[in-house]
Amino acid sequence: MEKMEAKKSKMPKEMSQDLLKKMFGNILKAVGIMAYFLILNLAHSTMKLERLTGDIEVFAGVFLAAGIILLEIAYKKDNGSNAITGIECLVLSIHSLLIMHVITLFKYDFRYYLLTSSYVFSIYYVLKDIVIYTKGRRDYLKSLSDIADIVKKEEPAKKEATKKYEEEVKEDNIKETKNDKSKTKRKKTEKSETAKKETKVSKTKSKTTKKEGEKAPEKEKRGRPKKEEVTKND
Repeated sequence: MEKMEAKKSKMPKEMSQDLLKKMFGNILKAVGIMAYFLILNLAHSTMKLERLTGDIEVFAGVFLAAGIILLEIAYKKDNGSNAITGIECLVLSIHSLLIMHVITLFKYDFRYYLLTSSYVFSIYYVLKDIVIYTKGRRDYLKSLSDIADIVKKEEPAKKEATKKYEEEVKEDNIKETKNDKSKTKRKKTEKSETAKKETKVSKTKSKTTKKEGEKAPEKEKRGRPKKEEVTKND
């Protein structure tokens, strides 16, 4: 049973690959941001502050444009991941613009400030990967439990459907028997009506024959007299 549960708890390859792609993309983002801050640290040691601030502003503008484009794409395609990456780009551009102002106001060291900011961004992406993995696994387990619930709900539904079908068949059979009885009654009534009509017709025929028989001798009397009666009268 434990082995079966372990097999069920394992995610399929397609879902696991999608989660790994998302996690790998977040790790690449974290590595890129850390490389960006390291480049700024190296430039701080070799370049002047005026040129460094100009380069930081250029990077901030690039991040700002990328964030706006990603937000527009996310709005058109209704994609949440693109919207999150666009927001992250906007946050990174704001952070890069505020680097020099924060250092001058709070008198922080440039290198330590960038190191701490790179650590903060890397921790954020690690936590994001953990959330994505736990959410994906939870959704998969919920889908398994939903399938079991659906199967359980379908079984009584099938039983109810069979019962309804049987009841409908019985009702149809009862209706058919009633219709057959009504048809037989109609046939009997029709036969009786036809028999009555035939009897009436036979009676009328017999009456007509009797009347014809009564009228026939009267015609014989109204004919000429016989020869014997004529000689006697003469």
